[in-house]
Amino acid sequence: MTIKLVYDYYKIMKSIFLADSHLRNPEDQSYKELIHFFRQLPDDLDNLFILGDFFEFWHGYQDVVFSHYIPILTVLKELSEKGVKIYFFAGNHEVSSGPALAEIATFYADDATIEIDGQKLYLAHGDRLNPADYLYRFWRGLLRHRFTLKLIDLAPTGLTLKIADFLSTDTQTVQNRKKFIPPQVFRTCANLFAGPDDIQAIVIGHFHQERQETFPAISENKSLYILGDWVNSRSYLLLENNHFSFHKA
Repeated sequence: MTIKLVYDYYKIMKSIFLADSHLRNPEDQSYKELIHFFRQLPDDLDNLFILGDFFEFWHGYQDVVFSHYIPILTVLKELSEKGVKIYFFAGNHEVSSGPALAEIATFYADDATIEIDGQKLYLAHGDRLNPADYLYRFWRGLLRHRFTLKLIDLAPTGLTLKIADFLSTDTQTVQNRKKFIPPQVFRTCANLFAGPDDIQAIVIGHFHQERQETFPAISENKSLYILGDWVNSRSYLLLENNHFSFHKA
């Protein structure tokens, strides 16, 4: 299913894509700079696509929000109230949505195909594009199982955060490990481009590196954009006038 974004017929949309900010503490420099970045976004921005691992850990409680995420949620709400459409794609650090996110963003647990100005984009965090990574896919499914989510609901939030911190790997170590992208990821993307949905671009995060790949055997006009991360490189992708470009904040 393709979701078509339609605004003013005469206006070309402007969209920003970012991923892997791994927000922890409002006093962290990357956290402060992300708030500043959001507050300085241009008034003509239409869409903000957050492609996963925005938080170091997120679970959508029904009536509780982690206090260290209130500042960034407040800024996102301000953007939403200004008319920016926010689309949030879960990464491997977000296990569920919840009302706090649903109030300000359209939430996708996995992937989606979205049409912007006649261009079909496949968007995802990117952690599920390697079908041979069986152990990770099992672990991901286990974390999102309704039984696991119920246990998280019942556990004290402080204990949950301690466990999440214990399970989280140091972000710099993760970045170094993910500089190698398994070839299965590119095969999956090639299959998406060759499929019946006529996808023109794929945008993913997860691998913590800024990269554009083309698939000339399929089409010269189709590209895979792998986002650089925010937590280390302050990187984002801009789509304007049907043209993609990488930028640093």
